[in-house]
Amino acid sequence: MRSPNGLARSAPFRATPALPPGVRTAQEYAEHPLIDLTEEQIVAAQANDLSAVAAVVEATEERVNQLAWRYATGAGRTDHALTDDLAQIGRIAVWEGLRRFNGVSVAEFFTFMDRTLKGAMSDARKRETRRGVSRSVAAAFERALSLANGDVYEAEWLATTTEAMGDRRLSAETAYAARLSYQGLEYLDAPLGESESGETVTLVDTLAADSGVPVELLEPSDYEKARRKETGVKVRRTLKRMGEQQRVVLMALTGIIPVDYYGTERDEELSRDYGIPLNQVRVVRSKAKDRFAELWASVE
Repeated sequence: MRSPNGLARSAPFRATPALPPGVRTAQEYAEHPLIDLTEEQIVAAQANDLSAVAAVVEATEERVNQLAWRYATGAGRTDHALTDDLAQIGRIAVWEGLRRFNGVSVAEFFTFMDRTLKGAMSDARKRETRRGVSRSVAAAFERALSLANGDVYEAEWLATTTEAMGDRRLSAETAYAARLSYQGLEYLDAPLGESESGETVTLVDTLAADSGVPVELLEPSDYEKARRKETGVKVRRTLKRMGEQQRVVLMALTGIIPVDYYGTERDEELSRDYGIPLNQVRVVRSKAKDRFAELWASVE
C-alpha cells in the first residue's frame, strides 16, 4: 500500500492497553468461562425472581466488563469514560435480554448474551463516535482509524483506498467529513481567547475548567470527546446558515441525520425525494461545498 507521495506504507504498530484489574482476556475467558449458573436460575430470572436475577448479573459481569473494555479501546488507547458507559449499557442489555431468551441450556444462554452484549456495545460506540455522519460512514472511518494507529489524517487517506477498505471505500469528500466529525479543527493549544488577567486561554484550559479536572490529569479521550462534540455542533451551525437545497445536498452526501445517506451515486433518488432538478444536483453540490468552506471559518 502506498501513500499519496508514492512511498510504501508499513503496517502501523498498535499497542494494546492492559486490561483493568480482575478482567481476563478473551482467550482466558473462552478457555475457562467460570460459568456458575443453572438452567433453573435462568428460568427463575425470567420470572423476575430477584435472587436468580442477581445470579445472572453476577455470572455475566466479567464478560460485560471485558467487552466494555474491548469496545472502548482503539488505536492503542482506552477511553475509560466510555468503558464505564458501555459496561452500564451491557448490564441493561443483559436485563432486557432475559425476556427475549427462548433457549434451554446454560450454554445457549451465554451464547445469546454474548451476541446481545456485542450488538448493544457496538451500536453505542458508533453512536458516540459518528457525531453527525451516518452509521455506515462512521464504521468505515473507525476501521480506517484503527489501521492508521489513531492518526486521523492517515485514516482520512486510508478510508479512500480500495486496498484498506475494499467495497467500503469512501469518497474523498465523505472521508473528509468523517474526519471533521470525529476530530474537529481546533488544536489543544490553539488560543481561544484571554482570561480576565490577560493570559491566553487554550482548549486544554477550557477542558480543565469545564470538567473540574487538573490539566495534568486530563486524558486523550477528554480532548477527543471535546473536539468531536465541538465539531458536530459547528457542522450543524454552518449547515443552518446555508440555503435549503445546498444544506440538504451536503447532508445527503454523508448521511447527516435526519437526511439519509445518498453519496454521489444516488442523485436521481435525491432529486426525486427532495424536489431538486436532476441536472442541478451536481451544480448545487459543488456550490454547497464552496459555501460551506466559506462559512466554516466564520462560525463559532
